[in-house]
Amino acid sequence: MGNLIIPGETALSGRIYKDWLAHHGIEGKVAEAVKDPPVGLRNVKNMCFLNAILQCFYHTPMLRRNLSLACESAVVKDQWLIQLHQLFTQMDESRRSQNLIAATEMASLIQAASTNGEFQHGEQADAHEAFMLLVSKLLEGCISSRGLSLTEKEQIEQSSLIGHIFGMSLSQSVRCKHCGDKSVHCRSEYCFCVTCPLEKNGERRFNMDVKDLLTTHTQEEHINEWKCDKCSKVGCVRQAGIAHPPNVLPVHVSRLQRGFGPTVTFEKELTVQCDPPSPGKKKTQVKYALYGVIVYRSMGSNGGHYFAFVRSGRGANEQWYVADDDEVRSVTWPEVTREEPFMLLYEAVNVVPPLITEPERRLFEEEQIQKEARRKAEAEAAAREEKRLRLKQEEAFSLFHQRQQAEVERVRQSIMNWSHRGQAEATSKQLEHEDPYTPPGTELSSTTAGSEGRGFRHDDHAWSPPQETRRRSIMDFSRWSLFHSCQCSVPSAEYSDSLEDDAMHCM
Repeated sequence: MGNLIIPGETALSGRIYKDWLAHHGIEGKVAEAVKDPPVGLRNVKNMCFLNAILQCFYHTPMLRRNLSLACESAVVKDQWLIQLHQLFTQMDESRRSQNLIAATEMASLIQAASTNGEFQHGEQADAHEAFMLLVSKLLEGCISSRGLSLTEKEQIEQSSLIGHIFGMSLSQSVRCKHCGDKSVHCRSEYCFCVTCPLEKNGERRFNMDVKDLLTTHTQEEHINEWKCDKCSKVGCVRQAGIAHPPNVLPVHVSRLQRGFGPTVTFEKELTVQCDPPSPGKKKTQVKYALYGVIVYRSMGSNGGHYFAFVRSGRGANEQWYVADDDEVRSVTWPEVTREEPFMLLYEAVNVVPPLITEPERRLFEEEQIQKEARRKAEAEAAAREEKRLRLKQEEAFSLFHQRQQAEVERVRQSIMNWSHRGQAEATSKQLEHEDPYTPPGTELSSTTAGSEGRGFRHDDHAWSPPQETRRRSIMDFSRWSLFHSCQCSVPSAEYSDSLEDDAMHCM
């Protein structure tokens, strides 16, 4: 695809990643669900928050499939991606060997990446913060961020292997109430954070559904203090939304006062409306199915504990399990819904294609221009070749026609020559059969006699002179007929001696 290089693009991001998906035949295909039950992970020095996240990662079908293929293709060089894939492999082997394992390598990596010691051994940590740190480190392993602006980095991250799974674009639009001027700002996010309010319209809330929280987050908000730069009047309508949906939608439920807020309920299915900021693009709806729930259970002054519910299989074959560190057991769906969700993970029912970045779009447009130029050049070359072949064909046809005409003329001349020879031979043969007698008194040369003899006709041995000769013979009858009263034209030499008079002759 073209000769231009997109900054930050690697084997796991941008066009190369899209080509990689097509090469492996998984572009647009939903990954198979994890069918096996989870494997327990030992809790090493209060790492329950990490175990809960890793259990959800393990049961993310798209992450398992794409990461495994990438590592097998030897295109993964980042240690975070490699360690995560190795952990998945160890969990598969542990299922067969029945031996518990600990995510010590991943724990070491996250401790080393800690900026203020929040993920050190024995310290209480927030699972949402750990989730965001893990995703950011996995993203860094998919791109090359050197020389990129913030916007370019966000876009190239969303077009990567990890960004294709968890990445989304959240939009925020501001519209002036008076002149209608509208501005839209988009930012990349990898978790949808919603706040569970204690009250709504002055009334205490006791129950709220996750759908209501998402609706509240995306509903219009009227701000009277805002001033328009275009018309200088005050008052606007602000609204948040999803511009580009993810394939995995993590939802973090934030509570202002943990333990005192309303009960949050959730369902297996969730439909999210997406509003692309580009003009001309219609709003779409994306359906999601729940496959992971991270729960935080408070223990008062002693802190709290994280564990996860994960789903294996889909549809009629689905089964839910609780993964509480090294304890794993199957549970029913009502048991899952009785817990307060800290994070919910939904997978898209249909695959969402990876984001096309602005550099990719510009490159695509340039490639289209180059392709159109090549097509035009090929069309012109084809037209010239067609014209050359047509002229060559016309020249060949003209030459063939000339040769054919010459051959026809030659054959015609041959036929005419043959006809003249045949006519001469026929005349010669006719002269050979003419009567040898010449009327008395005529002095015709051999040439004249021969030419006039062409008028003779042999019919049952009857002789008939030519018309001109006949007239002359009547005029000269007295010169050669023996019987003056006879009008016959038979020469006298042919009469029998026994004929004595005219009457006897003419009888």
